[in-house]
Amino acid sequence: MNFRRILWSALFFLASGTVFAAQPGSVRIDHRVFPNLEEMDGNWAALLAASDGKVYVGLANHGGGGHLAWYDAKTDTMHDAGNLTELSGESALRRGPQSKIHAKFGEGKDGRIYFGTHGGLWWNYARFASKEGYPGAHWMAFDPKTGRVEDFGLGVPNEGINTGAYDPLFNRIYGLTHPRGHLVYYDVTARKTVDLGRINNWESICRTLGIDDQGNVYGSFGEGQIFKCDPRSDTVRELEVRVPIRQKGISLGRDYDKSETAWRTVVWDRSAKKFYGVEESATNLFSFDPHAGRDGEVRRLGQLSIPGFEDRRDVPYATLSLTLGHDGKLYYGAAAKEFDYEGSAGAAASHLITYDLATGRKQDLGEMLLEDGSRVLGTNAADTGPDGTIYLVGAIEVRPHAGAPVLAAGKVAGVPYRLALLMFRPH
Repeated sequence: MNFRRILWSALFFLASGTVFAAQPGSVRIDHRVFPNLEEMDGNWAALLAASDGKVYVGLANHGGGGHLAWYDAKTDTMHDAGNLTELSGESALRRGPQSKIHAKFGEGKDGRIYFGTHGGLWWNYARFASKEGYPGAHWMAFDPKTGRVEDFGLGVPNEGINTGAYDPLFNRIYGLTHPRGHLVYYDVTARKTVDLGRINNWESICRTLGIDDQGNVYGSFGEGQIFKCDPRSDTVRELEVRVPIRQKGISLGRDYDKSETAWRTVVWDRSAKKFYGVEESATNLFSFDPHAGRDGEVRRLGQLSIPGFEDRRDVPYATLSLTLGHDGKLYYGAAAKEFDYEGSAGAAASHLITYDLATGRKQDLGEMLLEDGSRVLGTNAADTGPDGTIYLVGAIEVRPHAGAPVLAAGKVAGVPYRLALLMFRPH
């Protein structure tokens, strides 16, 4: 009886044409779009699968107001917390909008979700730091209990938060500013912003800050160098260890001024008490143990690019889509073409790559395809939910249908796309 029921179910879904059976070399990805937000055109790092099962996403809108959205996995519903320009009280300013949450969220001990905002387009820098330019980033917190966002106010005048992380131990929201590359933080308890000075050049601002179990903050700068910020003294020093980068050269299909000398993203392993990350130039995977000796220890573990790209100069730029699963594997969304939404070099399905930390085995699960066979054109954020679900955010292919409007944010190499929350369940 059970076999007969399964057979009839399979026949029904095949006949309906609503389910795509993953082909060899591909992996089936579940997804949810953001209703009434099809104009949102990008996402970078801003994804958090919180402890209560809710998933928070920062949606970018170049030239307009970005949005904070959240997905309730228990009820399978998507929610919009609001337009960032409106939430910051700047709707009537007629200046540069709050276009993005460009950095990672953090969950506080009080259950609130902390973050900083960012600008978009920058008026081509012509009116930067002028009355007509971008007002500057705001520090904010979303309270899941009330569904409301608290605005802590302007954090850095005329600059955005390009990179960020939240530390629950010291109750601080950290950020790297754009374009000047200063390391700043907002002390939530004291309600003040502190500027620790310039860390990066504007063209190579580190895209992920790592925070260890003691509240120390790490980032990269220069030629694969690593800095450490001690929150107890607010001092910043350079470490002796280096990220295993490839020597910078002219990369095919890549903007020449795109940085290749820093780590792209890192994730913290609570059990091993070390970071795992990928660097920008060739997607080299490395571990960074900050507690090994005075300056820590960095080890190269391999390469997380799609197989076949390992020794090529045109290996696509590393994405921010790295997360550690509950099964002890790293999950990485690897681009098949240089991916940056409308600035992408081409349209191709991204792959889901795993790396088993216990065995050192890398596995390409294949092209990421949706339920109907549409492609995942690229991702730039990843996190792991309490139940082990791997979440990513990125651009999905929008297939036109006769007589229906194309609800898309733009095009990736001529292919219409919109943003979606992607889900992969390892088991």
